[in-house]
Order: sequence, then C-alpha cells, then structure tokens
Amino acid sequence: MSAHAMLAEQDSRRQEPRYVFRRRGLMTTDDATIQIRTIDVSVQSMAVMSSAPIKAGKVCSIVLDAVVGARIVQLQFSCKAIYCILAGTEGFRTSLHIDGNIEAHKQQLQKIIATCSSVSLAASN
Repeated sequence: MSAHAMLAEQDSRRQEPRYVFRRRGLMTTDDATIQIRTIDVSVQSMAVMSSAPIKAGKVCSIVLDAVVGARIVQLQFSCKAIYCILAGTEGFRTSLHIDGNIEAHKQQLQKIIATCSSVSLAASN
C-alpha cells in the first residue's frame, strides 16, 4: 500500500475533527528520546513529525509546552503509535492514539482544542 493510500484510508476512518496544532516537543520510548513537531490534534489522537521512525504499536510519552488560555503549560501524554510513514524530506509522520482512560489527558486535549484554530482539518478535506 502506498503512503498516499494509507493516509487516505486513515482519513476515511476518522470519526472526530482534527485541529491544526503546531508545537515542538519530545517523544520518549523505551529505546530513545527524539524531538518531534506536532501537526494536528483531536480528542483521541495527535499526529507528529520526527527524524526517526516509530514502530506501530510502540508505547511512548509526549512532552510539550503549549499556550492554554493565558498561560504556558507543560503537557504530557501517554500514547501508542498507530502508524508511521516516511513523509518526503520532512521526516516520519506518526499517528498517535492518546490514552483516553487518563482524565488529565482528556482535560488537556479539550483545553488544546479550545485554543486551536477554529478551522478543522476534517472540514478542509
């Protein structure tokens, strides 16, 4: 399956809107810690770019700073890699499922989405 077909298939399975969310952060797995850039966010997931691939199914944690309201706060999420593909010369695009059983994650995601651009990515597809 080509990368384009994989992205199109993922888009068709999305149930919730995705919002532009661009921040730098760190992703830590049991193997390494790498720098990431977030791409977008939803109530259950986040897409990130990195210089190294992350194996699907790998559990990781994300740490990033974000402006929530009038404050800069450090956010942490426990995630699981759903898929990872090479995205041209920019690096690897990884889709992460955020553990929704942790109440703090739900609250942080709701605050992020409330401050994101009002234009969702799902509406622009």
